Amino acid sequence: MRIPLWSRLRLAPRIGLVVLGGLLAMKLSDEALPLVIRPPEIMFFQRDWLVDTLRDIRDRTVAAAAADRPALLADLPARRWLDVAPLPGPPDFARDAAGGGLPDDARDATRMDAFLGLRRRIADVLGLVLDDVAVMADELDDPQRSVRSLVIILPELPTVMMGVIDEDSGNMLSSDLRIAFRIGADGWLLVTPKSDGREGMRMVRNVLVPLCAVLVIALFSIWVARSVVRPLDDLTAAAERLGRHRELSLVGRFDAPELQAIGQAFNAMQQRLKQFVDDRLQMIAAISHDLRTPLTRLRLFAEYLPDPNQRRQVLSDIGDMEAMVSATLTYASNQLKDEAPSPVDLGSLLISLCDTAADAGCRVFYDGPDHAGLACRPVAIRRAFANLIDNGCKFGSEVRVTLRDAPDAMVVTVADDGPGIPAAQREDAFRPFLRLETSRNRETGGTGLGLTIARDVILAHRGDIRLDDAPGGGLLVTVTLPKGA
Repeated sequence: MRIPLWSRLRLAPRIGLVVLGGLLAMKLSDEALPLVIRPPEIMFFQRDWLVDTLRDIRDRTVAAAAADRPALLADLPARRWLDVAPLPGPPDFARDAAGGGLPDDARDATRMDAFLGLRRRIADVLGLVLDDVAVMADELDDPQRSVRSLVIILPELPTVMMGVIDEDSGNMLSSDLRIAFRIGADGWLLVTPKSDGREGMRMVRNVLVPLCAVLVIALFSIWVARSVVRPLDDLTAAAERLGRHRELSLVGRFDAPELQAIGQAFNAMQQRLKQFVDDRLQMIAAISHDLRTPLTRLRLFAEYLPDPNQRRQVLSDIGDMEAMVSATLTYASNQLKDEAPSPVDLGSLLISLCDTAADAGCRVFYDGPDHAGLACRPVAIRRAFANLIDNGCKFGSEVRVTLRDAPDAMVVTVADDGPGIPAAQREDAFRPFLRLETSRNRETGGTGLGLTIARDVILAHRGDIRLDDAPGGGLLVTVTLPKGA
């Protein structure tokens, strides 16, 4: 979904707008939910009326028989505003704050003193000691978040409504007012503001408001994050394709100006890099191709050399040069990667390569299933594993090829008992035309492209090739080819 003018904005304004949008959404949800779930009622009690009503409730309850008290409490005149319930003993909050139920760390000392004064007034009017009266009043930070009905106890009437919650007014404000007092040896009465039955809905509202805010901010954040991450994913995929296939993989237009600049620079870099590589590969291919004609003439001349030893040596050198030209043309032309994938029996392929190497005089052993299907480029895969087996035969006296058919990949290992390759030089072994001093020399022949071509083919199949030390000494090459690559 495209928003007008959004694509012209840079990333910093976008993030700022998302933060602002999240705050506005949180504010709107905070304002909209009270319209769906009604805020708590506000009940105004005059202090003397409340104390006189408590005395009337106490007198009526004490005068009635124990069996008649439930009916009496249900029909009290004050039940329009107050709920009254008998208790078998003092309530739990009577043991808090020296029996008063008020928090010791109240932030508003004036209101705390007011509630303590109410407790003493109730005890005096009802003729009770202070420990026989308990008053519970919570500290209220946000009246709109209250779950229960709000109670405001006014010292006297009339009063100015705008000054009801002023700190110096002496008014008592609570969303959880509970008053308990003793009515006998073991009995107590609990008096609370009358409930409207919506406490559960308001509790849900208090949970939904922050959840809605978090959800809105998360959605906005994910939206912006995706607009930033998606171009980066495209760049990653394009770089991966360029590295594996040496083909241009241009990225499209991005929304943000910064990302557009990155995309344009990346496309220009691809074109320059592709041109650089193509020019040099074309040069190498042209030189290799032009060398075929003089090599053919040299082979003809070598056939007429009178000395058999000289003829054999010259023909061997010419054969090595022809092999180098052929390998160079294969590497430069990239023809192995242009081959269409098809199903291949990798087990039979490896067995065939091992038999061919054994016929040439190398001790090669195969361990693995006789048949293992894999979708790949047949000629390229054959060339890659032929190079690996040929390297093992050149630098060792024995080669062991192992195939393991894993659930998600084919794992092939080629181990030889040769001198191996030091760990510090293993990455260099994949560089084209590079011959390592400790493991390769002119006596063994080779072009320096065997491992390079093998790795190119394996990477083109989205696989992995790794060089390690063989368990018995020598080089261990591990190739992993994912299925369905």
